Amino acid sequence: MRNYFLLAVILFGSLMESRALADELTLKAAQNEAVQQSPYYQKAQAMESQTSWGQYEKIADGFLPQVSISGQHFFAENYSYLNVEFGAPTPLQFPEIYPQTTLNLDARIDVFDGFKNIHQVDSADRYHQAAQILLDWSSFQIQEQVRMKYYQALAAKILLDMANENVKTLEDHLRIVEERLQNGEATKYDLLRVKVQLSTARSNQIAANDNLVLSRESLAQTMGMKNDDRPLSGKLPVVTNVDKIAVQLTEVDFSQRPDVKAKEMQAKAAEDESAAEGSFWAPKISLIGEYQFYNSPDFLTSGITNSNDFRTDYFLGAAATWDIFDGGISLAKAKEAEEKANGANADLRAIQIQAPYDFDTWKRKLVSSAAVYQAKLTDVDEAKESVRLATLGFKAGVNTTTDVLDAELDKFTASAGLVQAQVGMLEAVINLELAIGKRLNND
Repeated sequence: MRNYFLLAVILFGSLMESRALADELTLKAAQNEAVQQSPYYQKAQAMESQTSWGQYEKIADGFLPQVSISGQHFFAENYSYLNVEFGAPTPLQFPEIYPQTTLNLDARIDVFDGFKNIHQVDSADRYHQAAQILLDWSSFQIQEQVRMKYYQALAAKILLDMANENVKTLEDHLRIVEERLQNGEATKYDLLRVKVQLSTARSNQIAANDNLVLSRESLAQTMGMKNDDRPLSGKLPVVTNVDKIAVQLTEVDFSQRPDVKAKEMQAKAAEDESAAEGSFWAPKISLIGEYQFYNSPDFLTSGITNSNDFRTDYFLGAAATWDIFDGGISLAKAKEAEEKANGANADLRAIQIQAPYDFDTWKRKLVSSAAVYQAKLTDVDEAKESVRLATLGFKAGVNTTTDVLDAELDKFTASAGLVQAQVGMLEAVINLELAIGKRLNND
């Protein structure tokens, strides 16, 4: 019976552990959820779909015939009369004949419009290509941003744990100093010093807790969620292969960065759009045709013949229109499109100038963060040794509680600096990947 009870306890513990693991938020899961839920990615998807339909719109408008069907039927008529002179004093009146029921099928296709149709299709195609590029780029950006926010949240949790431990250590020191003060083994200076440092540590503890809450909220926002309280899974990684990363940064072609390519496509599309609007100077030539199905009541012989007989007719022809003056509307549209193209080219030049600067900034920050991280590793080792020696000296009666306290504070400061440098390296790598438009191999 006892064995069954132990087995049940083990199974229950395994089940609870599995459930706890299932409730954890991994980096991969956070990235996948962000792509599915992020309104920024959904906006990019909508833009890609919109420009896809825009392609079809311009093809249909410029190259496909426009066919329409219309009809009418008169339920009551009071037509005008035609006066015919036959030499009599009073002219004879004959009712004029109009179709009572009409069904029209009209077709029109433009054969020349100053190449407006070609420019429109080129513009729509380039806008769609840019939207496809930006859709992929949006996915990449969101995953990189989630990665950064995830690491920042992990670091905030580590720093909060360190702040809590520092407060606990100082509270222990305060209790020891108070006991030693009663025994005459410590001074009031020692007591005040511990209290000041404890007050500062508690303030740092509050700030660390706020930083953790805000970093988790920022992560949830990037994932497209209002909030998320699942515990984070995994450890804060360390960038160890800085030299290997630096080798991948020797030759960078910023023109191949997705957002730069998209801006270039958008600039060309705006130029095509400007050319399309500028084609209003040319005449438009179209082929036209109509097929009509109608009946015309015969009022003279309505009692003899059937007035509901339907007839058909049709015509094929060509039409030309040339707007000589429309109040300047066409000119205004052309100038508006021209300025839009100028703005798109300015955006392209701006991102071409900004891209190398961002790259150089984060490349330098990676190198500096790596140097700080190595220095902090040494500081942490030395601080640990300092705490050990100060503690031994205190037990031997050589050092005071102040010496131990200072050593503990140095250790906390060095450890916090190490985590911050570690996060700085990760942020630099992620921003470098955003600056070059692809992931770096850091294995």
